[in-house]
Amino acid sequence: MEHVEEPPKEEKPTRKIALLGSAVSSVGLAPFSDSSWEIWACSPANQKIPRASVWFELHNVEVKIREGLSEYLDWLKKQPFKVFMQASLPDFPNSITYPLKEMIEKWGPFWWTSQLSFMLALAIEQKPEAIGIYGVDMAANSEYNQQRLACQFFIREALNQGIKLVVPPESDILEPAPLYGYCESSRQWRKYYARMAELQHRVAKLREECAAKESEMKHLIGAIDDLEYQTAHWANRRDFY
Repeated sequence: MEHVEEPPKEEKPTRKIALLGSAVSSVGLAPFSDSSWEIWACSPANQKIPRASVWFELHNVEVKIREGLSEYLDWLKKQPFKVFMQASLPDFPNSITYPLKEMIEKWGPFWWTSQLSFMLALAIEQKPEAIGIYGVDMAANSEYNQQRLACQFFIREALNQGIKLVVPPESDILEPAPLYGYCESSRQWRKYYARMAELQHRVAKLREECAAKESEMKHLIGAIDDLEYQTAHWANRRDFY
């Protein structure tokens, strides 16, 4: 009987990559003490983390200087780890050009709304065993909330590729947005809606009261000004003798 060699078994990926934002709710929970995890970080707020393997600074350097972050950039120049930037710069010895063209060609133009999106896309390309996400909430009613869905897109892609996802429960990033329209039928949403209406009504009432008090205060300040004038120029009667 002819011996048929079995095809070599595909080796399972072993790399584990922890991506760090700067949200205080969970950035400190990253696996710094576990050397099997690579630590990919960004943000001036993370300068004092215990260790990093890779850094991302994808903003324009001149703009960062104008924003008063020269000390952060000087610190970054001296670090031993790789630094992904818009372009490799001589002043940053370990800088590497981020493969922007390749990433956009693969993923399309819609998802690049934060450094975490760029980090997640590149981490997925490494085909690791696991990707951890720490210090990432994107829950504030600001630009971070607008960046949230793009980050969740890459989270979904990582899961679709069989990559294990590790996110601490302290993070908000895995919470999906309310279902548009349908959320209005949820008892919880309706309760929040009613509570919001109540609070807005109370605020409006207080604003009216504040406006009335402001008008009253201006009237009294005018009376004080007039009395000061009267006191300075007409309180001259010598009726005390």
